[in-house]
Parts: sequence; structure tokens; C-alpha cells
Amino acid sequence: MLTAPPARPALHLRAWLVWGTAAVFVIYNYIQQVVPGLITADLARDFHVNAGALGALAAYFFYAYAVLQIPVGLAVDRFGPRWPLTLAIGVAAAGSLAFGWAPSAGWAGLARLVVGAGAAFSFIACLKLVSNWFAPGRFATRAGLTNTAGMIGAAAGAPLAALIGHTGWRGAVLLLGVVGVGIGVLALLLVRDRPAAGATDTPDHTQGGADGLFEALRGTLQSGQAWLNAGYATAISISFVAFGALWGPPYIAKAYGVGNSAATAVVAMLFLGAIAGSLFFGWYSDVLRSRRLPMLGAALGGLVTLAVILYVPGLPLGVVRGLLALLGFFCSANILSYAVAHDLSPPARAGLALGFLNTCYYGGSALSQPLVGWLLDRRCPAGLAAFQPADYRFAFSAVVILLVLAVLAACLLRETHPDRSRIAG
Repeated sequence: MLTAPPARPALHLRAWLVWGTAAVFVIYNYIQQVVPGLITADLARDFHVNAGALGALAAYFFYAYAVLQIPVGLAVDRFGPRWPLTLAIGVAAAGSLAFGWAPSAGWAGLARLVVGAGAAFSFIACLKLVSNWFAPGRFATRAGLTNTAGMIGAAAGAPLAALIGHTGWRGAVLLLGVVGVGIGVLALLLVRDRPAAGATDTPDHTQGGADGLFEALRGTLQSGQAWLNAGYATAISISFVAFGALWGPPYIAKAYGVGNSAATAVVAMLFLGAIAGSLFFGWYSDVLRSRRLPMLGAALGGLVTLAVILYVPGLPLGVVRGLLALLGFFCSANILSYAVAHDLSPPARAGLALGFLNTCYYGGSALSQPLVGWLLDRRCPAGLAAFQPADYRFAFSAVVILLVLAVLAACLLRETHPDRSRIAG
């Protein structure tokens, strides 16, 4: 007698719906990251601050983001991702509203801190849902899709710049706050921690107890491979944060004599390239059954590409567009660091491992924006309007050095892909 197969298509669709809802918040997170780069001149004018102070204001987002990553990982491991994610969306939306109403640079920095605290839950909660709702064999592929969602948000700079031109920076930021409220309602209605018991053979990775928590944290902190992996993710990602999210648009505007909207559209190519790269590297790693080789090749490619952008004179703007897309493609291999962290950890502590990685990643991001601003001020103390292309190239050399460190880290990492590790064992 024939029996009906289990209703897995509906469950599969529900898994994608849960992931998709969380991925919308990832998009929102990355939109919030690039906002300061679109309004640098407005902030400098309204709050009377120099480049270093602008970098510090933008970095408040990343300070909160970095500090909270391990607590976020522990929270989603302990309580499941649904409620922490939903509450965090509300916090990020409230911070955006506060930023739009901020009367001074101090209040604006505090508001950005709140936005970062809420956004801190986006990526880890989304990957925890991937771990809970999907089988583990294609984690890198789905992590790549999650990163693609983020890059879509980061690439939204051009339409957001047009919105800012129409409503002013305060109106656009307030609108982002309202959008955040809507995302929170969507998450409350649609996101669940995991499939119902017995509905799938996907293991339940959410654990209620805290046994072994400090041992797991200590093991992560004592792992040289975890630190190398985090160093790689941080170093290869700084191009997105220091160049793409803040200092790239004013550099392109000054170097090529174009307006802010046009410069933002050029820099958006960095994130468009990362969309393709996130899809490619996650898929390619799983097909190749290797993490290390794609990571090494990408770091080398990113290093060469950024060096050409900065140090080859007389590049036409069209060529720079293509090179920025290529740079974003290579640097999106940072997504493989999340797969490595997942490979190195037991499933029940995936949130902790991802949180540690993100702590280092966003800690470095938080430092990179004021670092570039400080280098600009040291090179040209006259202020933002006086910066010349050579000043920006000098400051961006710090990003080139970090890409060299990414190459070194990839050389020292061992292979962690489950299939390749089993063969090696």
C-alpha cells in the first residue's frame, strides 16, 4: 500500500519564509551602516565637527555592534532567535528615530549607539535560524545568501541618497525608523525558532541549559584558529566599512569632480560586486569542499584590486566602477569566515562562535572609520572641504595593509570544511 510522502515542501517553504523575514532585517542593518557616508557634509555642517569626529560618530554604531556580539550569540543559543530578534528590531527602529531628531553630535552618537545595539542581532540571529531550519550540508551557501541580503542593503546608497536629497537627511533617517517598526511586526508574526518537533530531521540546535557555557567561551578564546579566522574576516571586510560605508563617496566626489549622489552610485558598485561574490563564494566553497583555498584567492584578488584603484594614476571613472565591483566581489569572501566558525563549533554553540567572530569583525570596523578620519586630519588639518585625492589615498593605505594581513591569515588557517576534514582525519 502506498503512503503519502511527508509534507516537506510546505516545511521547506516555511523555512525560507522564516529566513527571508530575518534577512530583511539584515538588509536594514546594512542600510543603517552606510547612512553616515551619505550625509557626511550635512553632519559636518549641522553639528560643526571635523573628519575625526565624523568618523567617531559613525563608529558608535559599530562599537555597540561589536561589544554585543558574544552576548547576542549566547542569547540566541539560550533563548532561541525569535524573541531576541524581534526586540532588537524595535531597538534599532527607536535609535533611528532618535538619530533623526538629534539636536547635537553627542545625541546623534548616542542614537547611533542604540541603532547598532539593535542591529547587532541581525546577522547572527539570521544564521542561527539557518542552522535551526536547514540541514547543515550547505551552510556556506545559505550564509552567502544572507550576506547577499546585507550587500543589497549596502548597495541601496544611491536611492537613499536621492531620498535624502528630497526629504533632507533627518526626514530620510526618520523614515528608516518607521520602516524598522514594520519589520519588527513582520518578525513577530512570521519568525519561529525552529520547526515543530518531529516535522523534520534537521536537529534542534537551540538548547535551554547554560551548562558548559563558560567552558565553550574559554575554548573559543583559546583557539588560535578562531582568532586567525576572525582576523581574516575583519581585515578583508574593512573595504566595505571604511571605504564603502563612509569615506569612499567624498573621495570619489573630490577625485572625479562629481556630486554626492553620483559618487555614492559609483561606490555602490563595491556592494553590487559583493552581491555576486557572496553568492559565488558560499556556493563555490561547498562545491569545492574547501574554505581555505577560496579565502586565500579572494584576499590576494582584493589586495591587488585595491592597490590598482588607489595607486594607478589616471584611471577613468568607468574603470573605477568596474574595479570597485571586483573589489567587492573578492572581499565578500568574508562570508566563508562564518562557515569556518560554524565548522569549528558544535551546533548548540553556533551562536557563540558566530558572536565571537562578529565581535572581532565589528570591533575592527569600529576602529577603521575613525582611523581613516584621523589619518586624513593628520595629513590635512584644514578640514573635510580641503581634503585632496592624495590625502584620501594616504589614509586608505591602512586598508591595503589590512588586506596584506588577510592574505597572511588565510595562509595560516587550516581546512575546516566537514567533508575535507573527514578525509584528512
